Amino acid sequence: MHELSLFAHVPNSRVAHVKRALKTVTGMPGVPLLEHHLIYKPKRNRQTIGGATGGNSSTGPANTAAAGDFYYLQLVADILKSECQNSDPVAEQSGSSAPPSQPNSDVMEIDSTNATATVEQNATSAEVGKAPYDIRKQKWTIRFSDLPEVNGKRPVTSRMVHNAVVHEGDALSFVDSLGYTPVSEYILSGDYFVYHNIYITVTRLLLPSQSFSPFPTSSLRQLDPADSFLLQASIKVLSANEQETMNKGVEELKTIRAELKGVIELEPGDRLSLDTRVR
Repeated sequence: MHELSLFAHVPNSRVAHVKRALKTVTGMPGVPLLEHHLIYKPKRNRQTIGGATGGNSSTGPANTAAAGDFYYLQLVADILKSECQNSDPVAEQSGSSAPPSQPNSDVMEIDSTNATATVEQNATSAEVGKAPYDIRKQKWTIRFSDLPEVNGKRPVTSRMVHNAVVHEGDALSFVDSLGYTPVSEYILSGDYFVYHNIYITVTRLLLPSQSFSPFPTSSLRQLDPADSFLLQASIKVLSANEQETMNKGVEELKTIRAELKGVIELEPGDRLSLDTRVR
């Protein structure tokens, strides 16, 4: 699957204005988004996987693997969705918000992990009367994002992505068994909007006070001292080999960029900033 995206930096003073513009353009209010991201890297790197190389000119399989790139993996949990699944169904229906239905396509899809989630309007309400947050009880999605294509081929950021939902079992132990170890984590907090096939997020990065403990939310701190937000408008294209489909996705992103012109300037992301390779 390929992801086509445009980005924009949103200063804290402009967040409310940008969200009002998105509400007008998309015809829906922003839906709260709160995700827990765990970052993993391979336990072995290119220097160690092939063993000692001094004076050894072997080109066996181990050294062939060592010449390749290694990438970070993420485990992503939708905290609000998990809390709603454990809440009272009656209260959930009366106090939740979901995006309006959007036309589906056989070649494009909105990120269903978040776009179809039923969430509570107030993130902090998830803490009231609940058991302590337990990472091993969350529904995790394993996410891989490739290095974006070189800019210039398309006027958007294009990269291959893969998502795999872990329906049952211990996702953390499973990723460990694949040869990965956790290196960092963060909380993605904000709102999302849906515009046709486009999934739009306005979010900021928060860091938990202690590892694997994002709650209570009052203990989270902003990664950016200026408390700025990032807007990302993205489309998931099922087949990058279908040139017509890719072009359609690019045109839809151009449309939302034109709709928001004068409010916020959407641009392709910096390729190096989105580099997921392990150095």
